Amino acid sequence: MSLRHALLGLLTYEPMTGYELKQFFDSSVQHFWNAELSQIYPTLKALEEQGWVDKDVQVQDGRPNRKIYEITPSGRDEFLRWVREPQPPAEMRDPFMIKVFFGADVPVEDMLVLMRRQMDEHGKGLAFCETVLREKVKAVTHHMFTPRHALFWSLTLEMAMAYRRAYIEWCEMSMRLLEESVLEEGPSEHIHRLDHPKRDAG
Repeated sequence: MSLRHALLGLLTYEPMTGYELKQFFDSSVQHFWNAELSQIYPTLKALEEQGWVDKDVQVQDGRPNRKIYEITPSGRDEFLRWVREPQPPAEMRDPFMIKVFFGADVPVEDMLVLMRRQMDEHGKGLAFCETVLREKVKAVTHHMFTPRHALFWSLTLEMAMAYRRAYIEWCEMSMRLLEESVLEEGPSEHIHRLDHPKRDAG
């Protein structure tokens, strides 16, 4: 996802500082996207240079000045253009899948431990979505936005939970298959590592 367009989208709700945008991220979209302040501020500067946001500096005595960003008409046009643009499916990039791919080179017991940890982590993520994030979305949309906003925000949360559940199911299935493979091999079988034939010097 384009951070530029995500920030433009958040600024369609109301003008905000960089810190307020970070807080909004954490209370609305963190289940599928995250951004740090170190990314937000340079992106806001780039948006200002493109004329998509305006910056209003409020001087504060004894405190850093507040820089409040507001979307411009051209910025809103760009955001709406981006929203309507077809989005190709996201590529699946999961570092754990690389470990699974090379799993034949380690004992099955080790892979079972890794699988269990992955399942537990996704279980924690699912519980977080079902409790903390669901309440955050409900609270924010109830106090600031319309039922239509609440519907679309909830759809993204449902997707995040569906992903977590599917990952947990995959871990359970994988562990079952690995345990069955150990039983089929028997206690005398060993894990064979790949032997690459040596090339002739000549």
